[in-house]
Amino acid sequence: MNFLHARGTSLGVVVLVMWLVTGLQAGISYSVGEGALSNLEPGAFHVYIPVFFALRIALLLLLALLWLLGRKRVLFLVIIAANAYFTLALLLDVIALMRVLGGLRQAAASLLIDAALMSLSNMFIFSIWYWIVDPPGVEEDPLEDEPWAFLFPQRGGPLPHYENWSPGYADYLFIGFTTNFAFSPTDALPLTRTAKMLMLVQSGISVVIVTGIAGGAINALVGSA
Repeated sequence: MNFLHARGTSLGVVVLVMWLVTGLQAGISYSVGEGALSNLEPGAFHVYIPVFFALRIALLLLLALLWLLGRKRVLFLVIIAANAYFTLALLLDVIALMRVLGGLRQAAASLLIDAALMSLSNMFIFSIWYWIVDPPGVEEDPLEDEPWAFLFPQRGGPLPHYENWSPGYADYLFIGFTTNFAFSPTDALPLTRTAKMLMLVQSGISVVIVTGIAGGAINALVGSA
């Protein structure tokens, strides 16, 4: 336990979630050279696939190494950079799949799987953003002067047995899940402009994934039945 505490348990959780996000994004058929939709990619795109793959592996190894070495401050900055990269990759995947959506009855099943992988990536990526922007945050340092980014029910007023309550990753994962599928806040309300803009972006991505990609794939499957 001392080993985990010295290196930051929360930071370790974030590193593990980023490994999970990489696995999810690596399975999207459009962005995999041998995927079911790879023949629809522009020829030049195949040249960059090894570069993107190498960059993701390098980021993951750097995250793990910094955590093992206990370099918390540097790790926090690399987490922000890596999550920004994963967010951009998710946006590019959504845009790319929307471009090739029309007339893909034969690839509808792959599109549904891709939509599920992107939806999960969206949930995990933004759960990390929410944890980063809401004090005490990933660094687990008490920030007395920093305003909350989210108003959880436990923060809204005194509740029995919640006097010393502080949000953890599961709470931000729940925000990521509900924003992903409800397209709006549920129990935790965004307070800061940063939190509101993050939820706006996540909801926008989710709307495209669920109504655009998944909906189009389902229509293609129904039409081919």
